[in-house]
Amino acid sequence: MALTPTRIALLLLAACLTATATMTIGPLSFVGLMAPHIARMMGFRRTMPHIVISALVGGLLLVFADWCGRMVLFPFQIPAGLLSTFIGAPYFIYLLRKQSR
Repeated sequence: MALTPTRIALLLLAACLTATATMTIGPLSFVGLMAPHIARMMGFRRTMPHIVISALVGGLLLVFADWCGRMVLFPFQIPAGLLSTFIGAPYFIYLLRKQSR
């Protein structure tokens, strides 16, 4: 699959903006970036339900990341921000590839 220079530039720009948001706010910013996309993929298009479902999905993602971080290496913990980053980065790559087709 050949990418045009414009698409490569946009991919790099999206990666830089995501990295900047993560550096500024912290790794939990991925949840704030992922939740609205997941809510829209679930079929919520109108504003009010979309906001409510985005908040619920974001909360569930954080609870899931925290739970996994506590259970994976049991007496030790993995930070929830680190797990959300590991989930968020591939998810955004998937979204970018899906939208470019």
